[in-house]
Amino acid sequence: MKVAALDSHRLKQLLRKDPALCLVLDCRPYLSYSASWLRGSLNVNLNSVVIRRSHGRPVPLHFVVPDETARGRLLLQPAAGSEEREEGDAAPPRTLTAVVVLDQNTRHWRKLKKESTAQIVLNTLSASLPEAGARVCFLKGGYETFYSQYPEFCIDVKPVSEEKIETEKNINGLHEKQSIHQKPAYDQGGPVEILPFLYLGSAYHASKCEFLANLNITALLNVSRKSSEAFTNRFCYKWIPVEDSHTADISSHFQEAIEFIDCTRRAGGKILVHCEAGISRSPTICMAYLMKTRKFRLEEAFDYIKQRRSLISPNFSFMGQLLQRAGFEQKFCLSYLGFEFSAPALTCPSTNVELYCCKFIMLGPLGNKRQYSSMR
Repeated sequence: MKVAALDSHRLKQLLRKDPALCLVLDCRPYLSYSASWLRGSLNVNLNSVVIRRSHGRPVPLHFVVPDETARGRLLLQPAAGSEEREEGDAAPPRTLTAVVVLDQNTRHWRKLKKESTAQIVLNTLSASLPEAGARVCFLKGGYETFYSQYPEFCIDVKPVSEEKIETEKNINGLHEKQSIHQKPAYDQGGPVEILPFLYLGSAYHASKCEFLANLNITALLNVSRKSSEAFTNRFCYKWIPVEDSHTADISSHFQEAIEFIDCTRRAGGKILVHCEAGISRSPTICMAYLMKTRKFRLEEAFDYIKQRRSLISPNFSFMGQLLQRAGFEQKFCLSYLGFEFSAPALTCPSTNVELYCCKFIMLGPLGNKRQYSSMR
């Protein structure tokens, strides 16, 4: 399938004429997207495991377009002719005429790197869409160019860091004052289902009674620095105080967290696991639960949760602790995630446990590499 180059003026015309017929896929890093995005666009957040394994080749379409409704419209064939519908029949979904892929500022799709997210998305769309389906386009100059010319089609949000939120005097009051477009991205939407009885979300989600009632939540597991005393009389409540830092020991709490989740499951209830932003600590607990009870390998648990809440990013120390608890025989799984392990460096005299040197190469939001080392 041929890829068409689209300029900002033409995209503006498409959006102004009928935005429902145009799907925009934003391939910028999640932090950039959550700070400013084109109205109605979807962020494509391929995790490092998917990118490494694809080698630039097409990936399953649900990785690129997780939204089932949007994916269904992409795969629709345009009708050969209009057929009369009987009165009362539901109107068929409208076929998309164009799907527009954009990144930060690439001038032409031929300039894309082979393993860039945008190139993988274009390859996936070309391989997955019907020949007579939506036209695949790439926005010349990317989001930067479009935003500089037509900012009225975009939404800006001032990023709010997790640490800043935690230092606020009253987090619930802060969230109530924010409109839907002012809330940070990790508080948008609602909690996500990991298992039929297990949900993952942020502190904001845990503070909203309507979310909890709609999901029939009966228990809350709070993995953050602050306890929520208001919940202790309304839910089966457990607080595990953990800092989101590379020196924090979260693994010592795995067993009590797993037992609390299982206790809720056996009682026929549902539990929401949360920290402040639902990005690092609470996903780590959910990964530990999947690895312990469902026998997931580390990268399988990571992928499974990432597909449901795309912004998760457990810090590298938590990932190392998950690996250590799962057994050193799984250490090579982390090669998919950027970890490198040496041979055993030394043995702890008191525990007789071999310690490994763990090096983690992490890509920052701008693509810069940051290297960390840790003894495990």
